[in-house]
Amino acid sequence: MPNLLNRMKPKRVDSTKVIQLVGALNAAVWLGGTVFFTFIAGPAFFSADLEPILPKPESGIAARYLIGKFAAFQIACASIAVINLFIGWRRSMFDKPKSQALILIATILLIGTGMLLLTPKMDVLHQLKYAEYFGLQATPEEKDVAAKAFGRLHGISQVGNLLVLISLLLNFFLYWKMAAKSKRPAAD
Repeated sequence: MPNLLNRMKPKRVDSTKVIQLVGALNAAVWLGGTVFFTFIAGPAFFSADLEPILPKPESGIAARYLIGKFAAFQIACASIAVINLFIGWRRSMFDKPKSQALILIATILLIGTGMLLLTPKMDVLHQLKYAEYFGLQATPEEKDVAAKAFGRLHGISQVGNLLVLISLLLNFFLYWKMAAKSKRPAAD
């Protein structure tokens, strides 16, 4: 008669595979979320189809709200990536931890620059651009200057977002490559 207690014991989990899985899933979710925000959600606020429901100043307010939520998403994914990279580095799992660390640092710096420098300035310029809506006093010249400055900062933020997308794609590729390598049987 077989021992039933032996059947009930859980199988041993390979922690290396768990760490790789968490890293790859985080990289995929982070990349997918950023692609969705950049190419679908963000532009939707400024679509001509939504203009009757969401006129110009209000579309910017809605976009700013979504950007705040997206920033929280970015921080969560970056935190998971940093923890995962640290654990993987401590367990000597990564072939190129330096390249993964550099990509992650660049991504976090780009996101931080956008959150801490560009977004607050763009918020102020958006309010000045639509001064009447926000109950502010501004001359037409001040509103015109604010609109031009907002356009430049928005262009810079879009370039930064493109760089973040590229770095997230590289990050995903490194995790995918690592996971694919670990599936191959070792050569004798």
